[in-house]
Amino acid sequence: MLFVDVSRLVRRHLGVIHHTGIDRVNLEYGRWVSGMGGSLCLRQGAELKQLSQGVLAGLLLGVEQPGKSRRKRRHRLYLLLRSLLFRRPIPKGCTLLVSTHSWLAHEDTWRWLLKRNCKAVVFLHDLIPIQFPEYAHPREKVLHERRLDHTLRYSRGIIVNSSCTRSAVLAYANRMGLPVPPILVAALGHELPDPDSVPSKQNSAKPYFLILGTIEPRKNHLLLLTLWRELVKRHGEAAPRLIIVGRRGWECEQVVDLLERCEAIHPYLIEKNDASDEEVVALLACARALLMPSYAEGFGMPVQEALAMGIPVISSPLPAIQEFAGEIPDYAEPHDGTRWLKLIEEYAKPHSPEREAQLQRLPAFRHHTWPEHFERVAAFLEAEIGCGESGVTTSGSPG
Repeated sequence: MLFVDVSRLVRRHLGVIHHTGIDRVNLEYGRWVSGMGGSLCLRQGAELKQLSQGVLAGLLLGVEQPGKSRRKRRHRLYLLLRSLLFRRPIPKGCTLLVSTHSWLAHEDTWRWLLKRNCKAVVFLHDLIPIQFPEYAHPREKVLHERRLDHTLRYSRGIIVNSSCTRSAVLAYANRMGLPVPPILVAALGHELPDPDSVPSKQNSAKPYFLILGTIEPRKNHLLLLTLWRELVKRHGEAAPRLIIVGRRGWECEQVVDLLERCEAIHPYLIEKNDASDEEVVALLACARALLMPSYAEGFGMPVQEALAMGIPVISSPLPAIQEFAGEIPDYAEPHDGTRWLKLIEEYAKPHSPEREAQLQRLPAFRHHTWPEHFERVAAFLEAEIGCGESGVTTSGSPG
């Protein structure tokens, strides 16, 4: 039988925390497995426990609406907590999809899975804490190395979102002398929003740009805020607006200082820490461009989302982004403030030649879809583990 771990989704749901990119992937895996008749599971202690397919699954996967009243929220919490009781361990010999990094560093869970002959297939989103430790929490490098070591030693297969991530995994395994299980490269999917829910694209009287993602050092918000001070100095009231969508993360004190205390740019900034998916779509639809000045990305979901909607992108020339976006965006090195400033000034103009040129390139973009992603995953599970789409082992011994 096929299971998917949703430990992180449960925590986010109970804490009413908006989804990050990893959560969105976990959600899609939960929906796919459930749609095939598989089951959800949750880590408790060292064990993985089954979750019922009732209320909890409906709430987690968006099938049921939780309601906004206090009474409905209390009732939802009661149902969630009740559904977390009296869980049974996942069965021996099953196949487990792990689409987050939540417990990969815990060897006790790996040994429990091996003892039960469960076959774990892990989605590795990136190796950023190892490759760029300066952009992660101080403890994250050692923790991520432990996650990767266990995954390489104990998993039956690895799924990655790009060839860049695959190359990083192979380089790490070679450097550490670790075995490498079969690896599948499957780009993340994106489904276009309902056209009726998308505002018509038009030139705004007050043009704005959008940056989407958690506020953290590697996203390079600091560059944009510094540039916006210069834009306001140069253009005054005519300066474009910057909309920052994403919750505040870690080690971003300088960014927070500018957001809260730089009075010169306050009228030109909008910060949204809890925007819904619908709000993000609406904001993207009328933006002059999505800005992505990141120092490192495992894939770059916001770039795919913007390009799929026909919205121009200005991005760092990261290999993971260039892998699917090609030459469609305009690129600028994350430290090249002069080029970023020039591009933003040009794109802010009502009839920008640079922006029009990218709009001419955009029809050539073909975004990846979730059905395509899971078709590749299903074929990978069948070929490497003998696990068909129903989750039933189709070849070899079940355990």
